[in-house]
Amino acid sequence: MLNVKPSTLYQWAELGQVPHIKLNGCLRFHPADISDWIESCKKGITSEYNPLIQIRGPRKGGK
Repeated sequence: MLNVKPSTLYQWAELGQVPHIKLNGCLRFHPADISDWIESCKKGITSEYNPLIQIRGPRKGGK
């Protein structure tokens, strides 16, 4: 789901950066909590610039 190495995920959990539960010494990750966490990490749009819109200047020849 996160496409990271297990060691990275466990490190994030140890640092308190990803939601998890520790049961009998084993870390468990609830998929819904991970999905909510991913959504909370998304950045909003900060610019109105759209690279798909081409700004066209005046054409040569008056057209």
